[in-house]
Order: sequence, then structure tokens, then C-alpha cells
Amino acid sequence: MTIDETETRLRDTLQVLATTAVTSPDAYANARGKWQRRERRRRLVTVVLALLLVGLADVVGLWALSNHHHTKPTPYDKPVAPGNEVRLDSVVIIP
Repeated sequence: MTIDETETRLRDTLQVLATTAVTSPDAYANARGKWQRRERRRRLVTVVLALLLVGLADVVGLWALSNHHHTKPTPYDKPVAPGNEVRLDSVVIIP
């Protein structure tokens, strides 16, 4: 069997299939509608997941802030002995 015979047989077979195919006048509209519904659903799910993620991050952040134990800063943890105080009257801080 040569390439020309194979092409001829394939062409004949496809022509027979094409003549027996039944078309639907609204097939494109149905397919497009299904695609648009899937696209809308996908976008809606994405938005809902993003909102849930942001809301969960907010809740975790607020929970972490509210559970923070208020302690004195580290340099002031140790009591200063009388007479060893540091005076900052003449200190000027220049940005």
C-alpha cells in the first residue's frame, strides 16, 4: 500500500463519515454556554478562596496580637541600684 492509496482511502472514509454526521443548530451556543458557566464558577471559587485566605490571615494575626504578653523591654528588666542611674538630660538625637 502506497501513501497515495492510504490518503485516498482516508479521504473516502472521512467523506462517508461527514455525510452521515448529524449537526445540531445550537451546538455551538450550548458548548459556549457550558464553557462560560465553568469559567464563571472557576472565577467565583477563586475569589471565595482568596477572601477566605485573607480572612483567615486576619484572624490569625489578631489572635497573635491579642495573646502577646506585655513585658517590659529587655534593658529595663534589671533594677538599677540607687546612684547608678543614667541621666539623659543633655542627649540630643538627630535623625
